[in-house]
Amino acid sequence: KAHGGASAGMPTHNAPGIKRRRMIGTLQSVPAVPQPQETLASAIKRASRVTPSAGIKNAAEKERNRAARQMDTLMKELSVPLTRYLAAFPAFERLHPFEQALLELTVGRDKYINVLSKVDSLRKTLQQTGKSLASKASKAPSKAGAQEVAAAGLEQLTSVYTSGAPHVESLRSVARSLRSLPSLDPSLPTLALVGAPNVGKSSLVQLLSTGLPEVCNYPFTTRSIKMGHFYVDGAKHQVTDTPGLLNRTDDERNKMELLTLATLQHLPSAVLFVADLTEECGTSVADQAAIRTELSARFAGKPWLDVLSKRDVL
Repeated sequence: KAHGGASAGMPTHNAPGIKRRRMIGTLQSVPAVPQPQETLASAIKRASRVTPSAGIKNAAEKERNRAARQMDTLMKELSVPLTRYLAAFPAFERLHPFEQALLELTVGRDKYINVLSKVDSLRKTLQQTGKSLASKASKAPSKAGAQEVAAAGLEQLTSVYTSGAPHVESLRSVARSLRSLPSLDPSLPTLALVGAPNVGKSSLVQLLSTGLPEVCNYPFTTRSIKMGHFYVDGAKHQVTDTPGLLNRTDDERNKMELLTLATLQHLPSAVLFVADLTEECGTSVADQAAIRTELSARFAGKPWLDVLSKRDVL
């Protein structure tokens, strides 16, 4: 049954934000962040191998040069990876609205921004400290003085990095969560199967898909959902089941239910509402009807089709 006066067929590619050059598909491609202890050990090892520049004959000048280069090397080995990570994590404001919602559900906007800010502060402190130590080493009064600056500088930079290591660990945790997200393309027309839990949406995804549907796991739940693809006149479309909705307010809904609402709100989607009149799904027909009424009013502009599942047992 058609709903909402929408024209036949799926929505076009005019997804929200596309014209504003929002970033798409970047959450899953953020870099893996190694353990900070590994980075520190590698940095110290590289710094210890630094030698003076060639051609210096004066012993004191040679040691000043070596100490300054050591401080510079250690600083760069610790700070440059942080610079790369920060450049690879997209700014929240530049994400597609669906991916903003996904990030909010997975990590939380405030936590995401705070973690990146803390890591950036650590990066800046390392650079400032390293440059100051390199300058101090180059001005040491003697060979022994340069060696003392190098030894003290090693401890100081190690202390700075170690104190900020929890922030690097937080970034590592954020990266793991984002890299595990399913790759749903916000630019593709999407057929979203919606309804109460256990009404048979996953089975329909398998029937509608041209190939074997992908089993998608989200880090904020143990429940998997299926996503597949099909083609209409050569154009690729996505079909996905969505987490089941209960008849309750948004304030009472969990993250999985909010993911369903985000799918409908932010993706160029058509709705296939699946109902189970046998009530074997655990949700009464009255509650399923209330969910349908809520969604049809909330997303009135979307193409809509109602489907009854488990008709063989009616």
